Amino acid sequence: MARIDVTEAVQSLGAGESRALAAGGEEIALCRGDSGVFAVADLCTHAHARLTDGFVLGDLIECPLHQAQYRLDTGELVEGPECPALRTFPLIAQDGRWFVET
Repeated sequence: MARIDVTEAVQSLGAGESRALAAGGEEIALCRGDSGVFAVADLCTHAHARLTDGFVLGDLIECPLHQAQYRLDTGELVEGPECPALRTFPLIAQDGRWFVET
């Protein structure tokens, strides 16, 4: 398991924004939802589109292709075509820094 410092990316996120990053061999979407900052897989499990090309809506992220919506905290699909949940990654705030674990 790798622990990657993502402090700059997290600090640059505005409300309702997402940023793509590669960390520990994973394509990750960092997202600022209504409840905080989350890290999820950046590829939709249905159509393999980049979720960072879609929208953050409250505490959901929406795929730009088929409008599949996933919860940012659990990766659970809540709307759209039937497909597996997104992988989520632990995001840890420690001593003023942010880390994602892959």
